Amino acid sequence: MAESEDPLVQALPPATDYLTYLTLLEYQLTPARLPVLHKLLQDETLTTNIGWDLVQMLLPMLPQSSECLQDIARLGNPREVILRVSDALMQLQPEDEDDEGGRFIATSLQAALEAYTLMPTSETTMSLLEFFRDVSPSKRPAPPPRAASESSVLRVSEASAPDPEAESQSTTPADNEEPALVRRFLQFGLIELVKSYLLSFSSPTDPGMCWAIRLQEKLRPGTRMPGGQSQTEAFSESKELRERDMIMAKITALSRDFGLEDKLLLEIVSLPSENQPPPLDFDELPKKADQIPLERHGALLLLAARAAMAELFSSGQVIPIAVFPDLANIFANFVGGYNTPDDVAFGQPQALLDSLLTLTVFSMQKTIGTPATEREFQDFILALTACTARQHFSSVRQIPGIIVHSNPSPTARFKIIRNVLEEENYLTVKDSAIGWLQNEILSAVNESPTAEPSIFLNPHYFSVLFPSLFNPAQLLLNVSSDIVASWIKFSQSLVPSIHAALNLYYILVSSADLRSRLQLGKTYLFFRNRFLEPLKTLLHAFQADLTQNGGDGKIESAVGEDMCHTGMARSVELISHALEQVEDVVGDAFVVSDAELQEPSADDIARVDKIRKATEP
Repeated sequence: MAESEDPLVQALPPATDYLTYLTLLEYQLTPARLPVLHKLLQDETLTTNIGWDLVQMLLPMLPQSSECLQDIARLGNPREVILRVSDALMQLQPEDEDDEGGRFIATSLQAALEAYTLMPTSETTMSLLEFFRDVSPSKRPAPPPRAASESSVLRVSEASAPDPEAESQSTTPADNEEPALVRRFLQFGLIELVKSYLLSFSSPTDPGMCWAIRLQEKLRPGTRMPGGQSQTEAFSESKELRERDMIMAKITALSRDFGLEDKLLLEIVSLPSENQPPPLDFDELPKKADQIPLERHGALLLLAARAAMAELFSSGQVIPIAVFPDLANIFANFVGGYNTPDDVAFGQPQALLDSLLTLTVFSMQKTIGTPATEREFQDFILALTACTARQHFSSVRQIPGIIVHSNPSPTARFKIIRNVLEEENYLTVKDSAIGWLQNEILSAVNESPTAEPSIFLNPHYFSVLFPSLFNPAQLLLNVSSDIVASWIKFSQSLVPSIHAALNLYYILVSSADLRSRLQLGKTYLFFRNRFLEPLKTLLHAFQADLTQNGGDGKIESAVGEDMCHTGMARSVELISHALEQVEDVVGDAFVVSDAELQEPSADDIARVDKIRKATEP
């Protein structure tokens, strides 16, 4: 029979109405006609109108009907597919589960996940979770609905604790793999759901789950900035955000019901990407449960969710993760080997970064420990700092500094600071390294007088860092021929590190003790002539371009007047204010003439050179 003569084609609406067409399909649809139906379902109008009822007819024909189900998921209403799949699987008889349950669930799961990824809303997430719960070998009655709140998250998690009787019922003889397959497919599906759900919060203005900052607010309340609403308060007061917590509590509880142990998740995320198994092939379904791969990103997100739920809501316990080597290894597997910090900060989804930072805050509750090698330490700090580079909250950006300071080797701490300050690719996190240096200097001042002298109060060690702290080369911008590009680079890339460096210099010069210990008088002429004066010249060039100052207004024309004025306030005016403060304090500190100022001696230069060679990153 020619395809045009097929009853499915001839009866297409408007030849018949949609209800009549569905009745025809009920009697005429066979596995042999599925390719024809697949072509017809490319019509979005047809698929939208008949997809809901068609799912029920297609499920018994799995796996041959999987393409048609995916058409409905893609072009129809995704929630319909999820609900229909769930409804059909509820009708599975126990003997079906033993014989073909694994294959049936796998192909049905493919359709449900295909639909879910198109619309990962709270409603579809709850529908898919109900689907998972209903077909679980250890299923239990659904808990009654509750208002989302911190206490309700606790109750939901407790209500979903693993059922020992259900666990024992899922144990089957070795010669029957079907229940184990069903369980593993559900583990696979739940991990895919976690990934899609958390990645759906991708808007730049969406707060996501904010696990890392909420953990910081709870575990380290002293790091919270005064004033304004905390993220803990935001999630408590917002109905939408409370609902997210409730859903994640259900997910984490269900994951334990499915036998997803922390140890298994840790094993997955501890393997590098090249050692991970290939993705699940739904066309060639595995015969054994352990052949079904669990996706590593989803495993990481679930592990972080468990850690967050455990700390924020006392919901379950999570195996502690040692910072070294375990957490360092996880970071290497997910964000290691980048070229610049922005490759991570802008190249990875916020859900992944938040999860990595959540595990870091969680792990820092225990003794951080000592890295096996300096390379392990440096790689971890650089990867961690890249994850915090573009985070909004200062307490999150401070996390790497805490781990830097925990290293018992002052030389290792000095080397990582020097590495970030000198390496051009790390420019966007240079301000972080300056913050680490400031903390090390101030901590050394407060050490016991009987303690061994700190290298961070040694003027020769400080002199090694001085040229990279106040780098004249970064001020060589071509303002005469391209002032717009120069201003953009200055305001977007250079301001954070310049501002941090000026603040550090202000603190050091303001203290007579630190000024003397670090022998800042010997480097003052370099600072003034090679950095301070060129910086003032650069700022003047940007200000002179403004039309209000009689300039050509090239910057305003290029980026818009409002953006220009906002950018000027956050860059040129900010640095100008810091410069004024520095000039005030150096005017009081260095009151002698230039001729009377000491300069580095030959011995000083030799010592600095020796330290520079010994501390090469």
